[in-house]
Amino acid sequence: MRLDQLAENRILDAIEAGMLQDLPGEGIPLQIGATDYLANDLWLAHHILQNAELLPEWLELARTIEQDQEKLATLESRHASLVEKAQATGDWKRLTPMIAECRKSFATAAQELRGKQDRYNLEAPSLASERPAIWVDERLRLLDDRVREARAATES
Repeated sequence: MRLDQLAENRILDAIEAGMLQDLPGEGIPLQIGATDYLANDLWLAHHILQNAELLPEWLELARTIEQDQEKLATLESRHASLVEKAQATGDWKRLTPMIAECRKSFATAAQELRGKQDRYNLEAPSLASERPAIWVDERLRLLDDRVREARAATES
């Protein structure tokens, strides 16, 4: 007998014996969160573990990666705002150090994110669970291009 058939039979036996009655949450649909989809076919196991606050390390890492991606997006937005302000006001002398500091923070955060993504892809249980990693050098090049283009537009 296959494992899934065995599990199904045990669940049906427990239902018939009344062992699953009056449990907390009975009759309430499961709340499926965004991180439940990270586990693919194992989402129910993930959901149960999450409710018990016992997630596997690779799923905890996935949650951290999501937060780091949001942080990186915030830094990129801040960089864009500073460059736009410098271009609009022509105050490059005052804003250039802030732009450089923002780029430095972005570079550090992007490198940390890349390390976590690489670790996640090594620890994920299947290829389907892996995620594309950030290309740090390309993202930094885009930030530098933004500054270069804004300066050129200001000078012309």
